[in-house]
This record gives sequence, structure tokens and C-alpha cells, in this order.
Amino acid sequence: MAEFLKSSSVGFGIIDDQMRYRALNLRLAEMNGISIESHLGRTLRDVLGDDVAFQVEPAIKRVLETGQPIFNFALDGNLPGRGEATRFIDHLLPLRDAGGRVKQVGAVVVELRPSPKPASGVHTDDEPSSDARKEILRSWKEIANYVGACVKTVQRWERQYAFPVRRLERSKGAVVFALRAEVDTWVQMRTRQAS
Repeated sequence: MAEFLKSSSVGFGIIDDQMRYRALNLRLAEMNGISIESHLGRTLRDVLGDDVAFQVEPAIKRVLETGQPIFNFALDGNLPGRGEATRFIDHLLPLRDAGGRVKQVGAVVVELRPSPKPASGVHTDDEPSSDARKEILRSWKEIANYVGACVKTVQRWERQYAFPVRRLERSKGAVVFALRAEVDTWVQMRTRQAS
């Protein structure tokens, strides 16, 4: 097992319920641009920076709260330990303690190679422009309209199926939003699972 972790081309990490790194392999350290030792005990925000941590923290919290895994979670941005924009696909898995409680999340991280930039003003359907990937749906109603469902259905999907809704805070009536790219990925994943 130790040899597999050392030679893997995939990053592995364990994050606790305080958003701190508890363990990781060398590949994940390389992806993040700092040593394994510099990760341990530090928060996602310390290592990944606010931009990337802001993207992934809500998903990790959802896994901790629901005990349900999230697969194919896409994120991108500039990491403090690297001088270039990076793109990743994360698979987030609940790790249960002896009492069955989820206190940590296992992350399997795949770094995507940068895609060549199309000519100015041109983009293909399978590689949307950076602006298109970051478009934000700014309310329950806008999110529901985008997927062709009612608000109550989308709220149920969030609770039961980890629909990718984000909040700046976890209080009743808090503002919600979603990234179109994440919603599209979730819909594609659910469609594949249903077929």
C-alpha cells in the first residue's frame, strides 16, 4: 500500500472536520506546490488559497454532514504554491470512525492538463470559455429554472443527492448560488447513473 501511494499519479489526501490536512501522498503535495510536511495540520485556505478553498470547502462540508460521497467535483484557480492556473477533478469520500460518524473526508485528486487556448473569440462546445465556466446562478429560482425543475425539487436534490449549491453562511435564509459548470457536471453524472 505504501509503495502504491508513493508511485501513484493521483493525489490522495485526508481532511478533517476543521478543514485541516491530516495525511496526503507525495503526488498531492506536488500538485499543491509545497511539501507534505507543510500541509499537515494546516487548513485548506492556508494551502490552496481563498479562491480554490472557497470552491471545495462547501463540498467537503456536505460530505461531512450527509455521509454521501461526491464524485467528479471540478475546480480551478491559482494555488499559492504554484505560479500557474491549475484545474482538478476531486472525488470526495466520507471516512467513518469506529462509531460510524464521518469526521474526515478522503480526497482523490486528478490534475487536468491545461487545454490549448482556442483562437480569440472562438470556443468549442466541449471546452467552454473561462467566463462561461464561471457563470453564477444567483438564487434558488434561477438554479431551478436552469435545470427545468421547481425550487422544492432542487432543494431536495441538494439534501439527498449532493446537488452543488453553495452558501456563504449556513443560516436559514442565507443567500445561495451555484456555478453553471458544476450544475452541468452534476446533471451529467446523475443522467449516467440513471441509465
